[in-house]
Amino acid sequence: MSIKNTKVLLALGIITVAGIGAMFLFLGNHDESGSVGNSAGLFVGGNAIYVAEQPPSNTVSVEIVRLEKPGFAAVHEDINEAPGKILGASGLIMSGETDDPFLITLSRSTLDGETIYIMLHFDNGDGVFDATKDKPVVDPVANEPMMAIVVISKYATESDTTNP
Repeated sequence: MSIKNTKVLLALGIITVAGIGAMFLFLGNHDESGSVGNSAGLFVGGNAIYVAEQPPSNTVSVEIVRLEKPGFAAVHEDINEAPGKILGASGLIMSGETDDPFLITLSRSTLDGETIYIMLHFDNGDGVFDATKDKPVVDPVANEPMMAIVVISKYATESDTTNP
């Protein structure tokens, strides 16, 4: 085998190992809620949300949002294991990926052991969140609203995030 062929095979091997490592990093260790370890999130195509474990508070820290077009992140309370009343929503999030974590102020404080849902919505073009007009981002694989499911825990660490 020539040196040129050896270099090509070595490069392909490195790329393969890196790809497999990335696959385990992003796809491994998930449970049915879409969470990874002590976090919750969903990454599908050009739209994604990641929310770390949250302590009881009147705010929720959103770590990463990726949107194909401008939209919002809305926090819903749990009603019979499904998203219910909206407790708060972000300001307009531009398309692309957020650079910094941000806080969403809630209408009430969350409680230890409570489940909340942070759902992505596309903006209808007016730049103001309205749940009746700004439709949820739909996961093309599951054909359901794209959201992070988070169980509030008094053991979660506080975030240093500030409101934008």
